[in-house]
Amino acid sequence: MRNSFLEILFPRFCLGCGYVGTYLCQNCESKMMRVKRNSCFYCNKPSLLGLTHPGCKKKQGVDGYISLYLYNGLFKQLLQESKYKGAHMVLKTLLSFPQKKAMEDVWRWNSLWNPTVISVPLHPQRQKERGFNQSEIIVSAYFSSQFISDTLLERINNTAHLAHIHDKNERKRKIKGAFKYCKSTIPKTVVVVDDVITSGSTIIECAKTLKENGVQTVLAFSLAKG
Repeated sequence: MRNSFLEILFPRFCLGCGYVGTYLCQNCESKMMRVKRNSCFYCNKPSLLGLTHPGCKKKQGVDGYISLYLYNGLFKQLLQESKYKGAHMVLKTLLSFPQKKAMEDVWRWNSLWNPTVISVPLHPQRQKERGFNQSEIIVSAYFSSQFISDTLLERINNTAHLAHIHDKNERKRKIKGAFKYCKSTIPKTVVVVDDVITSGSTIIECAKTLKENGVQTVLAFSLAKG
């Protein structure tokens, strides 16, 4: 019944070309801009496995970063449809496309560090309003079979939508102190998963909170980068 109701609200047609039967057709997905090479989180220059360059490293910062798409055009429309309009089926359609080659370096992270994977948490009120956490859906799609997943952070501040704040320093101020470590166990390495990373303020705050509580290495993964 619920799926039938959602089909009425969000009929299945490709958001790129209007093809009936799917929210994203194979032809339009193939035209979406992918990240061609991994880069350092801080300087954006090419980097092996997306690892942060030694000269860019920060004590409580991000140690590596991999993303699959560029956050523009059709991808931005897909994400806005899934996140702000509650049509999580749109996101699941995007995640159904094979990403074997793009995920190879992420799987190498698993071989090297055997990390624990977590999603960026939403505040309970925000998750109740939206009905789902898009980052949790990404973890289920890409990390469920080969990785250890857990919940290590809680979001204790219901911050404003950072995507609507264009000033980078203001984003940092809004997200400061937003997370709390919530487990007694402390893994050595953690991969933090988010849907999109633009200024990086949220991931940086997650890394800070994790490292303040004993995590040694924090890697970041996002579906898209801005």
